[in-house]
Amino acid sequence: MVDDDADYRFLVGQVFKFFLPQHQVQFFADGSELADSLDLPEDQDPVLPRVILLDIDMPKLNGFQTLLRLKDHDHWQTVPVIMMTNRDQAEFREESFRLKASGFTLKPMDIQEIKAVMTEICEHAGDFTALYPQ
Repeated sequence: MVDDDADYRFLVGQVFKFFLPQHQVQFFADGSELADSLDLPEDQDPVLPRVILLDIDMPKLNGFQTLLRLKDHDHWQTVPVIMMTNRDQAEFREESFRLKASGFTLKPMDIQEIKAVMTEICEHAGDFTALYPQ
């Protein structure tokens, strides 16, 4: 999960700790932090996550810029990316899918909504557009 809001990362972390302990989650504070972790030595294959949750509104490298970097990277372009934002405007959803995001969702803001969305994502396999249609 990539999100610049420390409080939100904390809440999501608590959801995983108490309700989804069977799933591992790694947090990055912004897109540049995730991008820095992408490059590995050529003789080392990365352990790819099942899905990346990517906030759109971040300083340094925003979600769209980060998504482009992921999709340009040989190993990481196959990892599904679900874009998240607080803004319910069609252009954010359209741009996410234009840049080949696998899904789009509004950021859940209370602990029960976070639990429901994270559970749905963790229990889903495959096509995330089915969860969050275009």
